[in-house]
Amino acid sequence: MTATPEPKWAPASGWGAGRIVTLVLGSVILLAAAGLLVGGGVLLWADLGNRTDGFVFSEADGFWTDGYALSSERLDLSTGADWVPLSATLGTARVEVTSTGAAADVFIGLAPAAEGAAYLDGVEHSVINDLGTTAVDEVRVPGGEPPGPPGEQDFWVAQASGPETQRLDWEPAEGDWLFVVMNADGSAGVSVDARVGATVPALGGLAWGMLGTGLLLLVIGVLLVVLAIRRRPAQYVGPPIGGRRPPPWTPPPPVDRSSAADNQPGSDVTHGGTGTAPRPRGDAAP
Repeated sequence: MTATPEPKWAPASGWGAGRIVTLVLGSVILLAAAGLLVGGGVLLWADLGNRTDGFVFSEADGFWTDGYALSSERLDLSTGADWVPLSATLGTARVEVTSTGAAADVFIGLAPAAEGAAYLDGVEHSVINDLGTTAVDEVRVPGGEPPGPPGEQDFWVAQASGPETQRLDWEPAEGDWLFVVMNADGSAGVSVDARVGATVPALGGLAWGMLGTGLLLLVIGVLLVVLAIRRRPAQYVGPPIGGRRPPPWTPPPPVDRSSAADNQPGSDVTHGGTGTAPRPRGDAAP
């Protein structure tokens, strides 16, 4: 008679290459999800709670030059795709300028870059880099007086002038553009507070898109991390039984033996026996 081999079980394997890769991939996806959720939340806040008259504005900054003009750097407006118009991404742009200097009236104008640069050629002025951000840098350009007051020029695409705060609204179009701020009479010493903004109609859709993508990546990342760290059951490593391997071993559930017959006081039942009570000593067998 051939003895049945004792089943052999091996504990689950440790941290193999597959589990480590899964954990790292899940962690990277979770980081990406966190970035998208935070970014989408910020954009949604800007779209729903940080608008003024329908515009999303930058922080107001103070600008000053002892020259005759303040100009932006060359603005190259292009979506990079013919099927995405600027009106869908930026909407209507607005520049607000408030004079803080001695001049009574302030002028703000938007010009094609080539014509605006030709007007300021040889004029003492300052170029404002990174307009609308906190990293503002002014580049001083030496020169003399302008050829005439800015309001007398005919190349401006949009312009506004007058006392106190002046607003210039413009429907952005592709091309190279230049914003110019001067005293309305063309005098030197320009000092203003300014901010830029836009309606950005696509902002809400972009925010919800980032939030939805972030939530999807969050679910995927959590599933990958859970799969990587989940404890795996022991595996059968012995020979096949009945032509197939048994399913993974799981520990049996605990059994309450407090009411079992062999666990009662005075019980004569022996554990693992045949169930027959032992004979009293000294009695002969029949």
